[in-house]
Amino acid sequence: MAELRVEIDRLDQNLVELLSQRQRYIERAAEIKAYRHEIRDEARIEDVLTKVTIAAKQAGLSTDIARAVWRELMERSIALEMERYDVLSASNTSG
Repeated sequence: MAELRVEIDRLDQNLVELLSQRQRYIERAAEIKAYRHEIRDEARIEDVLTKVTIAAKQAGLSTDIARAVWRELMERSIALEMERYDVLSASNTSG
């Protein structure tokens, strides 16, 4: 069991690093978008979920787990992007 936990911890570290990279792209998107309402894109959400579902099936990952994780990830990412957009907008209007 200890060996399994070591491997799980290693994978968790890799996932954190990948999520950090993803977050940087989300933050960059906030800098690029012209309007706040562009941040939540329902078509893009469905596109991502479709791609994740396909990738999960191919990888042998439960699609229920994959879809739930990505839905939460996208909601948190949208919230972060909105926060970042608001900060950037405030600094652009006050400066």
